[in-house]
Amino acid sequence: MEKLLTVVIPAYNAEKYITYTLDSLCAGCKDQDLKKKNQSWTGNETESNIQTVSARMSDFQPGMDWSEYLEILIIDDGSRDQTGAIADQYAERYPTVVRVIHKENGGHGSGINCGIQNALGRYMKVVDADDWVDPEALDHLIAALKKCQDDVLVSGFYWRFDNGSGEESSFPKKAEIPEQFPGVKYGISYEFDGIADQIYMKMHGITWKTEILRQMPLSIDEHCYYVDAEYILYPIPWVKTVSFIPDFVYQYRIGREGQSVSPEKMIRNKENYDRVMESLLSFYRLYQGGTLTGKDGKKLPCSQEKLQYLENGIARVAAGRVKILLSLPADKEVKHALMQFEDELLRDYPEIYHANRNKAVKLLRVSRYGLYRAAVWALGRSRRKF
Repeated sequence: MEKLLTVVIPAYNAEKYITYTLDSLCAGCKDQDLKKKNQSWTGNETESNIQTVSARMSDFQPGMDWSEYLEILIIDDGSRDQTGAIADQYAERYPTVVRVIHKENGGHGSGINCGIQNALGRYMKVVDADDWVDPEALDHLIAALKKCQDDVLVSGFYWRFDNGSGEESSFPKKAEIPEQFPGVKYGISYEFDGIADQIYMKMHGITWKTEILRQMPLSIDEHCYYVDAEYILYPIPWVKTVSFIPDFVYQYRIGREGQSVSPEKMIRNKENYDRVMESLLSFYRLYQGGTLTGKDGKKLPCSQEKLQYLENGIARVAAGRVKILLSLPADKEVKHALMQFEDELLRDYPEIYHANRNKAVKLLRVSRYGLYRAAVWALGRSRRKF
């Protein structure tokens, strides 16, 4: 049965968090199996994981029953804890809404790839298993999608700072992008090329038309961290129209121990970051050269506006690579590696090099990397403060 929206949840060892994630997504679904509604979980779950939807989201009254429109597709990526069992319980409770695919571990990218292949929704959104959505904002997103014909719909998202309280509703929040661009009008369709130089769509704000994702000739890298950039940039050559809503749907948990975006883990997994960077550069070369072909066999003409958008996006990833090197203790060899990375980027991809908007990278370049040690100190200080 086709749905309007598929929310894909790649999940690996997420038993501490996934119940709250699913509670937020099921808050507007009215077809739950009432016999199972108050059933307790079995296994090693914490007390917070056994609360029911009615207890967790009791104040929310949806504008519509989401069951007809929403599919929640959980990709259990070989979890070794109770994640799979919890997912199966929700599938039993919401049989017309929740589906679970159990698979061998392949990393976050493999979960996204699996979701793209199996989604029943006309649109698709990825929600990580340790994050959640605002039910009222999701209600508005579904209502907007009912009228939407655009290739991508962009909504807002909050950073939610995990303060260790275990009460997600109490986590401080901050909007990274309060407004998508100055003067944006919500609910109308924009030609993507007409506003490409004013926007940068982030992972947590994007809802793609599923057929756009299925046109991509490249899969998201598997067994690899930091693949979000691939997910948000690979579809761009096929995007013609985009629309926006003001609602902050996605609630992005940060500050959790062990997150792949923590500086410590980024240092340990810098090879993964390099792998994503190379994949993006290969993709860029194909599009720039006019040889990028969709799964329908048709070559895509290169749009200058989209090409510049890709350059800006990959430049952000390159700035992240610089940040990883600055996170290491100040050292001559590390400084040499930083300068070599920058020199090679300038030599091989000058458009991407000059697309950089990161202030720290700009200062390093202006100083001819004379501010290298100061940058290492400043980054370390900001991390300690956080």
